[in-house]
Amino acid sequence: MDCTIREARPEDRPALVRLMGDLHEYEAALEENRAGREAADGHLAWVEGQVAALGGVILVGERQGAVQGFVCYTFEEDPGTFVKPAYRRHALIWDIAVAEEARGQGLGRALLAAAEDAARKAGISEMRLYVLEANERARRIYAEAGFRGYELFLAKRL
Repeated sequence: MDCTIREARPEDRPALVRLMGDLHEYEAALEENRAGREAADGHLAWVEGQVAALGGVILVGERQGAVQGFVCYTFEEDPGTFVKPAYRRHALIWDIAVAEEARGQGLGRALLAAAEDAARKAGISEMRLYVLEANERARRIYAEAGFRGYELFLAKRL
């Protein structure tokens, strides 16, 4: 895939909102508590605030002048002493999305690899992410990229 991975710029925001909306719609079909497209702009603003406050980056994948995907992560630190000091500071991926027309062409993998490289250069030795249990395709892609189960986060509707 011939694409450019770069940091997001202000003029990318409409494309990021569209991609975030696509992600929200997809997740809403998997999990009843997920908001749809209408929450995309507000969620993106929250993520942008987290990136600004904690450090991190939003990367976009661009092909033929159009943003086709993005990944965003922040730098986090585990509290307490239950995690060894060398692993406490880590990168946490909040969201990753690829436009439907660009899926299956390696853009998601390229975005993950670029995020890993940038985090490594920032002195980070571990990257983490959350994924919906029902999102089998994403779970497969993450496993192929070297992610493994770390914690199991359970939910119960009351």
